This record gives sequence, structure tokens and C-alpha cells, in this order.
Amino acid sequence: MVKKIMIIGGGKWQVPIVKKAKYLGFEVICSNLFKDSPAFEYADHSYVANVLDKEINLKIAKSHNIDAVITDQSDIAVNTVAYINEKLNLDGINCDIADLYTNKYRMRKELITKGLHHPKYKICENVDDLREFYNLLNSKIIIKPLSNQSSRGVRLIDNIDNLDRDCNFTLSHSSDGKFLAEEYIGGIEITVEGYKYKNGSHHTFAVSKKSYFEGIAGVADALQYQPEFDEFDIEEIKKINNKIFDKVPFAITHVEYKFYNGKFYLIEAAIRGGGTKVSSLLTPIASGYDTNELLIKNATGEIVEYKYIKYTKQYAILKFFGFKSGVVESISGLEKIKEDSNILDIELEFDIGDRLLPPSDDRSRVGYFIAKAVNLNELNKTVAKVYDTLLIKIKED
Repeated sequence: MVKKIMIIGGGKWQVPIVKKAKYLGFEVICSNLFKDSPAFEYADHSYVANVLDKEINLKIAKSHNIDAVITDQSDIAVNTVAYINEKLNLDGINCDIADLYTNKYRMRKELITKGLHHPKYKICENVDDLREFYNLLNSKIIIKPLSNQSSRGVRLIDNIDNLDRDCNFTLSHSSDGKFLAEEYIGGIEITVEGYKYKNGSHHTFAVSKKSYFEGIAGVADALQYQPEFDEFDIEEIKKINNKIFDKVPFAITHVEYKFYNGKFYLIEAAIRGGGTKVSSLLTPIASGYDTNELLIKNATGEIVEYKYIKYTKQYAILKFFGFKSGVVESISGLEKIKEDSNILDIELEFDIGDRLLPPSDDRSRVGYFIAKAVNLNELNKTVAKVYDTLLIKIKED
């Protein structure tokens, strides 16, 4: 009998895991808020339902007598997956584990291990709480909702004059009227992709160095994956990363760190894949390990043991486009770029006549490409070639 797997979330980043589940022979049920959700095309059964609505998704799961429920690349679906797991006694994360890895305050309190550092922090409910913390540190701070995704509601504060404005902005993205204020940690930001094996250990598969759009707090313009880095010891971060998922039964993992003054600081940890095809495309390219396939097999009852793969480590990059504000007058060179075998994916989320604005969070970025290479020099050449070939004419404001 064909097993049935429910995938919570049907946006474009869920398309790869839906297609993978179908490829592996499962019957797929998919839910998402919008009737034209991209993943619906590949599922056997599709339902318009808010991923945050636990009861509606539970009702859908019961109606199909599902064997498993999962999600990928979306924090907001993690708690719904856990709720269905508990209610139907399915294999996977429970509600407490889901909360731990989606609540940034709990991460600070409970994810403690040797070699891992945390910034100073304070949970806040209003501007008076924020002002007290800012005055205590007397330095730059970051504020963020306790549970959100795509850098929504994040603010970098380096001026006490704007506390009211910044506090109100972050609270507008908070679901519980609270937010986290943290000491700003400088240095290099690192993203780490891995997998916690069922009844086994956690393994780290890919590490990137992240860079940001100038002047925009928390919005990345690139994640560059390499087998080693000059700035920090990649084996040391792997050791730390492998220790913080002991309580997780199995899951794709995605963690962000800062490396500053010789120390690794936790920014946040998640039990889902990184967005923009990080888990579905970049991790397999950089490491040879398909974490989407591992998750599907574990959730549906298969025990997959970790096996060392002899693999030529790839250099890879996820690069986000940034353009000047204005109306797009012409686009050329896109098809030429797609002919390059080193370009694994490229997408522009705008068309001629659209007005472009600087990104305010991860979701408002207007395009990206993913490239690979055998070494850093070749990767840099490929990135330069994309920018030389893609011509976007913009009538500036």
C-alpha cells in the first residue's frame, strides 16, 4: 500500500520536497494559504489552508489517514507539523521541541554547549524595557520578534532617538506582544546546514559565509559555501553544531552563527531547511547529501543510517540581486545565463514595468541565482559573468 505524506506549506520553496516525495513513490497531500500555490501542481491532493491553522490542517491530515507530516524551509509551519504529530501519534518532532527551535528566547536559555556563546539579551514588551537594555549596554543592539521568519521585524539600533519607532515596528511583526533585544555581535556570519539522523547523531554537511545588503540589517545578499575558510576553523563549528540537536528525533537543520574575536555566537537554530532552495539544492551540491530525501524516508518509517560519502566538495553561492529604485524598462541576458552549466538556478521576481524598491526583509528581495564551481577562483568568475550578462535597465526615481 502506498504511504501518504502531508507536506505543510505549498510555496515555491516547498516544490522540491513535494516533487521528491512523489519521486520516492508517496502519495502527497499539501496545504497552503493560496489556491495558486506552486507546490499544488505536484501534489496528489491540495488544500487551501493557512499553515498556522493547526486545527484545519489536523482535519485534513485525519481525512487522508496520513502516515507522516513534514515541512521544509519554513519556520511558521514547524509548530503545525509538531501538533499533528502529537495528535495522530506520528513519528517526528513534538510541540515542545518545535517551540524550542522556533522561539528565539528559549534558544538563548536552553541551547547551551561547550564552545558556543550567546550575546547578552533581554525579553521586552515595550519601549521602556528596550530603553533600559539599550542604556545598560550603551552600544548597538538588535531587536527581533520571538518567533518569525525571513528577517521580518528585525531592527538594528544604534541611536536612542529612534527607540519608539523601532520598537513599534518590531512589535507590529510580533504575534505575542513580545520581542527579543540582543547585544549586537560583529564579525562574520555563518550559516550551517545539517541533518539529525533518526535514532542517531547529527551531521553537519555544508557551511557558508553570509554577507548583507549595505545598510539593511539582517537581509542577506549572499551565502557562499566552501569546504574550508581562512577566517575560522570549519571543523570547530561543525563540532559545536552537532551538539545542539540532541533532543531532536530527526530533522533537517539550519543554524546561523556569528564568529567574533575567536568565539562562535549562536544567532538562531532551526529544525527545517534554509530558504531559497538551500536544503533542496545547495546542501546536496556542496556535500552530496540529500536532506530532503532523508527527512521523507525517516518520517515515513525508514531508518537511514549515516554513511560517509566520498564526494568532491563543491564551492557554491546563493546570490541575491539588488537594484536601484525605479521602474524596470528592459531585461536582457537571462536566457544566456541559463545556458551556463555552472548556474543551477536563477530567478527574477519582477517584470518590465514593475517598480523596484530596496529589500526590507528576506521576502522582499527581487531575485537570486545559485552557482557552483570546483574552486573559489572559478566561482568568482561565474558570479562576475552573471553580472556582466544580465542587463536590467531601470528608470530611477
